[in-house]
Amino acid sequence: MIINKKIHNVEISNLEKVNKLLLKKDLDANILIIDQNLKSNKYIKKLISKFGPRCLLIKGHEKIKSLDNYCTYIEKILKIGVQRKSKLISIGGGTIGDFAGFLASSLLRGIDHYMIPSSLLAMVDSSIGGKTGLNSKYGKNLVGSFYLPEKVMICPELLNTLPNRELSCGFAEIIKYSLIKPNNFKKRLLKYDFKINSDLVSIIKYSIKTKINYVDDFKEKSSHRSSRAILNFGHSIGHAIENSNLYKSNIKHGEAIALGMLIELKISEYLGYYNKPIDQTMNLLKKFNLPTSYENYLSNDKIKKLMQKMKYDKKVSDNYINIICIDNKGGFIKKLSFEKLEKILTKII
Repeated sequence: MIINKKIHNVEISNLEKVNKLLLKKDLDANILIIDQNLKSNKYIKKLISKFGPRCLLIKGHEKIKSLDNYCTYIEKILKIGVQRKSKLISIGGGTIGDFAGFLASSLLRGIDHYMIPSSLLAMVDSSIGGKTGLNSKYGKNLVGSFYLPEKVMICPELLNTLPNRELSCGFAEIIKYSLIKPNNFKKRLLKYDFKINSDLVSIIKYSIKTKINYVDDFKEKSSHRSSRAILNFGHSIGHAIENSNLYKSNIKHGEAIALGMLIELKISEYLGYYNKPIDQTMNLLKKFNLPTSYENYLSNDKIKKLMQKMKYDKKVSDNYINIICIDNKGGFIKKLSFEKLEKILTKII
């Protein structure tokens, strides 16, 4: 199945078919970046063998998205040899895709990027929409570009390589879609039985289509309900939680976003926009083994630290930040001063 709307080229495929496609041509020109956690897969082994030194194995993690690593791998790729016809092919989770996408966008002022996401989170979120990024000590994805991959190939069988915790992280973004655009999708998630089957493929397809409907607003410039900015629900606070925790493994991206969504729902409730029981969302988060307790990150003594991290957020303008709130119609943008946001946070903890 091909999901192709305007400039977004996404295909649901299988790893055997993708493997044959990648081995067809330009082995001496293309560059392959693979998460080393995938190297035992039989199809990945073939690619590693055929591409030889043109295959770079990297362990996917937020810490690889640094300026130092960027410089290191740019020089490695240039030394290996790259031409304008070269394609950079990445196979891995969101951090691999973000990192490889930024490399592709800057190599020779831009070469084609083919993305094969291996995590659920990357399949339904980071592979769609063309955002690439590196992290700074001041915040997440503060260095980056908008650079759409030439093609995204989704191979659901790669999800069999994931630990349960990583699958849960992917469901954080999927749950986000059920909140920013309310319909019967939440009921489908409540019925899902945790199997990698046709139900999960259907959930992936729906999530991709939902995100594509938002990302036509390429640089988040508009303020209406269909703006790309709505996808930031849970992320302003979630990213600050991640960064204040120095991207340590005790809280992963999807887990931080789950907490960010819960906190932003509480903000929506406090401001009088959200009048449904928050317990419904908490139960959904619990079903997918996502955290629902944010006391360790939003205690009185940590709010100021969190606010300092948020001041480096990309959505900041002067002394204001755009928070995505939820009402009965879904997500919308609410501009709040940092002073007011801090006061609200002290009220809801």
